[in-house]
Amino acid sequence: MNARLKAVPVLLLFAPVWLLLYAVLHEGGHALVILAYGGTIDRFWVWGLNAHVSAHGAVYSAFGEALMKAAGVLLPSLIAGIALVFYRSNARFIAYHWCYFMVLITPVFSMLVWIIFPLLSLFTPPPQGEDVTQFLNVTGLHPLLVSLAALLLVGMFVFFIYKKGLLGNVFAAVKKK
Repeated sequence: MNARLKAVPVLLLFAPVWLLLYAVLHEGGHALVILAYGGTIDRFWVWGLNAHVSAHGAVYSAFGEALMKAAGVLLPSLIAGIALVFYRSNARFIAYHWCYFMVLITPVFSMLVWIIFPLLSLFTPPPQGEDVTQFLNVTGLHPLLVSLAALLLVGMFVFFIYKKGLLGNVFAAVKKK
């Protein structure tokens, strides 16, 4: 059987599992900061497009509130960065590389919101309720600074993905006949 054909069921099973796990990590990042600041989690919901954490009782410092807003993108990025350390570029199964690519590219796309929304906020009110919008409101940082920091993180992430050979393996699998 063709190697790419063998990879299809693995990818079809892995994608929804990873998206659910990503939602758990995203909301888990918020929840960890809430707990660290003495809060109590009332609801931890990760199903569907309305994933959220509701809590009460947390008493935040200015840094803590900013951290709580950023933790949703930081925890999955940290976990993906750790996973990248264990990536083996010489693995033969194509689905291995594609699954790793999915794990590592998801935080990159999440960080894109942290680049785009602050830039948009220079011209129009940003979408309310978004973590990055709340982060901007809490910190008072200039939107260009937040966009630049997120762009640097994305750049570093993509650079390390490239250096580990993952991009080459994914593109080679696509080109292979």
